[in-house]
Amino acid sequence: MRKRYPMIDYISPFYSQKHTQDTLIRGIESLLGSHEDLRVCLFPVYIESFYWDNLKSGNSHFKLLSKNDGIYLFDFSFHIRELEEKKRITGKLFIIENKQYKNICTVLTLGNSLFFSRGVLPYFNKAYPRASLTFITHKKLKNLLIDFRDRNNFKDLTIVRTTTYSRIGKKIMPSVNWPEFSLEKAFEWVADENGWFQNLKFKVGKLQAPNVEISVSRNGVIKSNGYMRLIYEFFILPISKTVYENVKFFSKRARLDNPNRNIRPLCIDFGYEQFIELEENRKFIDAMRTMKASSLSVIHSNPYVHLSIFDYFDGSSFDIWVLSREKIIIVPQLKASFQSIKRLINHIFDNYDEGDIKDYEVRE
Repeated sequence: MRKRYPMIDYISPFYSQKHTQDTLIRGIESLLGSHEDLRVCLFPVYIESFYWDNLKSGNSHFKLLSKNDGIYLFDFSFHIRELEEKKRITGKLFIIENKQYKNICTVLTLGNSLFFSRGVLPYFNKAYPRASLTFITHKKLKNLLIDFRDRNNFKDLTIVRTTTYSRIGKKIMPSVNWPEFSLEKAFEWVADENGWFQNLKFKVGKLQAPNVEISVSRNGVIKSNGYMRLIYEFFILPISKTVYENVKFFSKRARLDNPNRNIRPLCIDFGYEQFIELEENRKFIDAMRTMKASSLSVIHSNPYVHLSIFDYFDGSSFDIWVLSREKIIIVPQLKASFQSIKRLINHIFDNYDEGDIKDYEVRE
C-alpha cells in the first residue's frame, strides 16, 4: 500500500511575510514556478474611496489581516449552497493599491479557483457601482497580446481555448472553442465568424517555463500558472491605466456637473458607414432593449434613431442619437455617473458593435 504523506502548506508562510509590491510579485513568481497545481487570479478594479475605507474597516466578508506598502491582506469569506446545505468558504486575498492612479487597485488570490470564481469575483461584480471592473476592446486585447509576445521574445503564442460571441442575424450566440491557433490566426478566425472573444486562454513557453497557460477576459480578469512578473507588467499595469483613463474621460459628463448645465456628449465612431440600411437601426434598437437594469424609450427609429435610457442602478439617464451613418452619439443628461456611461458603452460593444470612443463636438 502506497504511503500517504501529509500535504505541505507552502502558502501560509508566504502570507505571513510583510511584502512590498516587488517582493509580492517575485514571491508569487517563485511559488508558481515551484508548484504546478498553483494558479494566480487577479484583476484591476476602480473602488470608490468611502467603499475602500469600509472594506479596510472590515465587514461580514472582509477582515484586514495586515498592510504594508499599499498591499492589504484580507481574510475573505462567503457562503455557497451545496446539496441544500449552506457552506461557508474562507480564504485570503490581496488588494494592491496602484501608486500612480488614484482609486485603482488590483485584487489578487492564490490557489483555489472556486474561492475566486464563486466568491471574490462575484462580490466585486455585485459591488457595482461602488466598485467597477474595466472593459477591454477587441483591438486593445489584441494589442496587449502582441506586446506581451513580441517584447518578451516568445516565438510561439498559441490560443488554446476561447469563449466567443458571434452575431448571427439579430442574435448574439456564445460558444466555447479549442482552436489551437496562432494569435493572428485566432483574431482572423473570430472576425470571419462576425464575433469577438469574451475570454481567451493562450499557451506560451520557454525552456525555464515550458507549459505556462494564461487566460485574459474582456473585464480584465487574468489567470495563470506562471510568468507573474510579466503578467503584472504587460497586462495588469496597462489595464489599470485604461481603467483610470476611462474614469477621467467618462467623469463630469452630467449636466449637473457642468456650468450652465451644458452638455458634454461623446460618440462611438465606427470609422465606416455602419447605418446604411433601415434594418441596421432595428438591430441597434433591439440590442439596446437587452440592457439589464434599465428602461428604454424609442422616440424615433426612422430615418434617424433617438433613444432615451434610464439606468436603475444609480438614476443616470442618456439620450442616444444616430444622425449619420458612422456614429452613435451619447448625450448624458442631468445625472450621469462615469460608471453608468462605461456600462452603457460596454453594452453597446458587447451586444451591437465596437468603435472608437471620442468627444462629440456640438456644432452651433
